[in-house]
Amino acid sequence: MRIRSNHIFVSCMLFCCIVLLISGCSTTRTVPEGDRLYTGSKVTWTNDTVTKKRPKDYGSLMSGLEKRIRPNPNRKFLGMPIKLWLYNLGKEPKGKGLNYLLRKKWGEPPVLLSSAKPDYTSDILESYLVDNGFFQAEVTNTIKYSGKKKASINYTVSPNHRYTINRVMYIMDTHWLGRTILKSRDESSLIAGAPYSLDSIKAERERIHAYLKEQGYYYFTPDYLIVQADSTLDGKVNLYVKVKDNTPALALRPYKLRDITLFPDYSLDNDSTSTLGTPVNYKGIYIVDSAHRFKSSAFDRSVFLRPDSLYRLSSHDITLQRLINLGVFKFVKGQFSPVRDTSKHNIVGGNPNAIPRDTSMRRRRDSTAVRDTLSRINYATMLNNRFSLDSGWLDAKFYLTPYQRRSLQAELRGTSKSNGFIGSQVNLTAKNRNWLHRAALLEIGLKGGMEWQTGNKSAGGSNSYMLGGEVAVTFPRFITPFKNLNIRTPYVPRTRISAGYELYSRSDLYNLNAYTLQLQYLWQKSQYLNHSLAPIAVTYVLPTKTTAAYDSILKNDPSQRSAIEKQFILGGNYTITYNTLQPNKVHSFFVSGNIDISGNIAGLIIPKNDTGQKTIIGNSFAQYERFTLEGRHYWKIGNGKQWINRLLLGYGLPYGNSQTLPFVKQFFTGGSSSIRAFRARTLGPGSYHNPAVDSSALLANEAGDIKLEFNSEVRIHLASVFNFAAFVDAGNIWLQKDVPDKPGSKFKFDSFYKEIAVGGGIGLRIDASIVVVRLDLATPFRIPYLPEKERWVFNKINFGDPEWRKKNLILNIAIGYPF
Repeated sequence: MRIRSNHIFVSCMLFCCIVLLISGCSTTRTVPEGDRLYTGSKVTWTNDTVTKKRPKDYGSLMSGLEKRIRPNPNRKFLGMPIKLWLYNLGKEPKGKGLNYLLRKKWGEPPVLLSSAKPDYTSDILESYLVDNGFFQAEVTNTIKYSGKKKASINYTVSPNHRYTINRVMYIMDTHWLGRTILKSRDESSLIAGAPYSLDSIKAERERIHAYLKEQGYYYFTPDYLIVQADSTLDGKVNLYVKVKDNTPALALRPYKLRDITLFPDYSLDNDSTSTLGTPVNYKGIYIVDSAHRFKSSAFDRSVFLRPDSLYRLSSHDITLQRLINLGVFKFVKGQFSPVRDTSKHNIVGGNPNAIPRDTSMRRRRDSTAVRDTLSRINYATMLNNRFSLDSGWLDAKFYLTPYQRRSLQAELRGTSKSNGFIGSQVNLTAKNRNWLHRAALLEIGLKGGMEWQTGNKSAGGSNSYMLGGEVAVTFPRFITPFKNLNIRTPYVPRTRISAGYELYSRSDLYNLNAYTLQLQYLWQKSQYLNHSLAPIAVTYVLPTKTTAAYDSILKNDPSQRSAIEKQFILGGNYTITYNTLQPNKVHSFFVSGNIDISGNIAGLIIPKNDTGQKTIIGNSFAQYERFTLEGRHYWKIGNGKQWINRLLLGYGLPYGNSQTLPFVKQFFTGGSSSIRAFRARTLGPGSYHNPAVDSSALLANEAGDIKLEFNSEVRIHLASVFNFAAFVDAGNIWLQKDVPDKPGSKFKFDSFYKEIAVGGGIGLRIDASIVVVRLDLATPFRIPYLPEKERWVFNKINFGDPEWRKKNLILNIAIGYPF
C-alpha cells in the first residue's frame, strides 16, 4: 500500500506541475484587451492570367516576398514559443531578480496584430513584384482571426503578366566615353527576351562602371548612368542606357598615373611627420620612410600601379590587397588626386583623411555638380578645340600604418580521446613581422604537452609527454632561380622555410625524436583556389630508449615496430584546395587533393649498396607515392539546418627501398574526426581484428596503405550556442600486400565493399564562435571483422546492457567540427 500511495502522490504532484506550466505558458496571457497575438502570415500566389503557369524563378520570388513581410512573429523552438512562454511567466520587474530575467533577458514580448500594417506591407510586396517585371501586380490582404486572442494575415498575390525585355539601346555620343561603353555592350547583363528586373539593371550599371574603371575613367560612378524603360509595348519593354547630361567633366575622360608614393610609417598620431622625409625612387615608385622601417625591396612585388600607365581598377585593387596581405600593416589607405601642373612632382606630405579640393565634386549630388561642370556637348566642343580642364594625370598616395613589429602569443589546448586519454598542451610563439626590414615573418615556436589515461584501461598504453620547437621564416614573394616571377592576383605569394624538432616520450616504453626541414611555396590563385608546393620536405625519425616492456608488446603485435622504426623521408608534396564555403550559401563545396612523393629523384641518382638499399649518409630513405583526395558538399536545407556529405580517398604505393609506407604517412581510421563509432586506430585494416583489442597490450596503431571513408551529417541549430547533429560514418583501411600476421588486411577489388565498417550516432555542439566544443555519441552498425553474414549488428543493439554499452557506445569529445 505504501508503494501505491507513493505512486499516487508523485502522479498528483506531476499533474499539478503540468497544470501550473500550462497556465503560465498561455501565449496570450499578456496580450492587451482589444488586441490580438500576431501568429504570422501566409502568401498565396495566383498564376499568370496569360500563361497560367508559375515563373521559373517562382521559388526565389516567393522567398523575396516572405522576407519583406513585417513584423516577424514570436520565435519558436521545435514548434513551441518558449521565449514567449518565459515572458508570460514573469511580471513587470521592479528591479533585478527572476521577473527581470524572465521579461528582459530570457523572454520575448508578444508580437501584436496592431504592430502589423497589412496595407503598407501589400504596397511593399507590389513594389517588389514591379521591380521583377510584374508591372500590373496586385496584392490584397485579409486578416484571419483564430480564437479570442490570435490572428494571422493572408496576402494574395496576383502578379498578372510579366514584362520581358524587347530591345536594349545604348544612347551614346561619339567621343571617348561613349565609344568605350559601346565596345563593351556585347557583355551586357540586359538580354532581349529575359524578364525585366531592377537587379539586372543595377548589375548593368555596375558592369559598365567596372569596365570604365579598367579604361582609366577614375571619377566615373554608376550614378552617372541612367536606364530608361519604355513599357508602352504589349507585355514588352525597351531599355535605353544613357550617361546623365549633368555628369561632371572629370568623369568623362580617362586618366593616367604620374607619381605613385608609399608612406609605410604612417600614423594618425603623427600624420604630419610620418609623411615627411626624403623620397626614394625604387623602380619608378616613390617610398617615403623617415623611420627606415622597411627596405625598398619589401614592396617590389606589391604595387601593380605603374607610372605613365592608364589607371586600372584591377591594378588598384590588387595593390591594396597585396599591401594588406603583406601582413605587416593593420591599415592601408589609398588616395588619388588630379595633377594640375605636370612639370612639378607632389610627393611629400598630405593628409589621407582630408577631402582633396579637386576630388570633392565626386561626393556632390547632381544638383550641385551642375554648377561646377559643363554639359557633355560643351565639354566635347572643348575637346575638339584642344582645351582641357586638367592635365589628365593622377597622383597616387598610399598611407600604410604598420603593426607592432614583435609579438608573443601563448595558446593552451585540451584534448580528450575516445581511447580514454586526456591531455593538455601549451604553445608559445614569438613573431617578428618585419624581419630583416623586408616584411618577412619570423616565427619561433615552442610547445610542450602531457597525455595521461583516465579511463578505458583496455586501450592500453601509458602516460606520455611531448616537447618540440620550430623556426620558420615566411617571405612575401617567391624565392626562386627565376627572376620576376609574380602572379597577378590580389593575394601575396609566399615562400616559407621551416625547421623543427619534436620529442615524443612514453617513459616506460620508448622515446621518439623527429627532425623536419621544409621549403614551401604558397599562393592563392583566386578567392576559392589555393596552392601549396613543397619541393623539399625532409623528415628524419629516430627512436631511442626502447624498454623491455615495449619489447614484450612487440612479441604480441609485431606491427607496432613500424610505429617507432628509424625513418628518413626525402621528398616533396603538392596540395590544391578549392573552397567555396560561406555561411549564407545554399550549396558550398570543399575539394582538396594532395600528391606526396619521396625518394624518386634520389633513387635515380644513388646506386644500391651491398644489402640492396640506397642510402644517404648511411641512412636508407623511403620511396613511395601517396595520393589523397577529399570532397565535401555543404547544403543549407533550411534556416539553421545543414546537411554535409564528405568523401575521402587515400592511396599509397611503396617501392624501391620501402616495403610499406612510412608510419607517419600511413592512413588511419576511427576517432573523433573519422568513423566515430570505432576508437582511433583500432579499426582494420580490412577484416583483420587485432586480438589485443580487449587487453591492456594494445597500443592502437592499426594503419593502412589505402583508405576509403564516407561521412554524412545533419546539423540543426537548437538555441543560442547549442547545435544538434545526427551522423552516419562508413569506411575502412587496407594494406597493399599480404601480411601473414594480419589475415584479411589486403585490398581486393572483388571484396573490399564487404569490409566496410558503418557507424552512426548523435552529437551536441557548443558553438561559441571563438571555439566549438563537440560531443559525439556513436555506436557501430556494421563491424567488418565479424563473420561475413553477421556483420550488420542492428539486432544486437541493447542500451540496457552495461557490457554492451561499455564496448559499443563511443563518446568523442573534441574541439572544432569534424569536417
